[in-house]
Amino acid sequence: MTLYYSSGSCSLAPYIVAHELGLSFTPSLAPKEGVELEHYKEHVNFNGAVPALVTDDGSVLTQNTAIIEYFVGLGEQSGKIGVVYPKLGTKEHAEALRWLCLANADLHPAFKPIFRPQNYTSIESAHDDLRAHAVKNLMNIYTMLDQQYANKHWIANNQYSPADIYIYITMRWAKNLKLD
Repeated sequence: MTLYYSSGSCSLAPYIVAHELGLSFTPSLAPKEGVELEHYKEHVNFNGAVPALVTDDGSVLTQNTAIIEYFVGLGEQSGKIGVVYPKLGTKEHAEALRWLCLANADLHPAFKPIFRPQNYTSIESAHDDLRAHAVKNLMNIYTMLDQQYANKHWIANNQYSPADIYIYITMRWAKNLKLD
């Protein structure tokens, strides 16, 4: 298996999960420009995004949650149940998946207007205002997460899960942006 990722990006979540499960995979930095990027778009992920996983049979999986769930299934097949997730099919797994989906669908996208306001408006004078609104939204999400983490180490079932990994990655982004 080859896992395409980008340093510091959300694609570190499945990378970490694969390591935690002891899965054999080849990490590969996704190309960012040139002929290599065009090849990647044509053969791996049409939009050039990460993560992308090329499985041993040559099929391609994209999106963090799908790749993480696939890895957890592989881990369970090799006897690694509960290593980074509660057992598939349990209420505890669903709770952990809920928080992973929140990180993927709500928390991560909240950064997009901060990182690339030009994707939301071509009016440069509006970029600072757009960023300010995005920061406010982001801080509301982090306030809710702080409340969820109160008195426990892990967000779901007080058990380590990919949700904690993904949230940690976004907290690194927030720190780099000097958000309180």
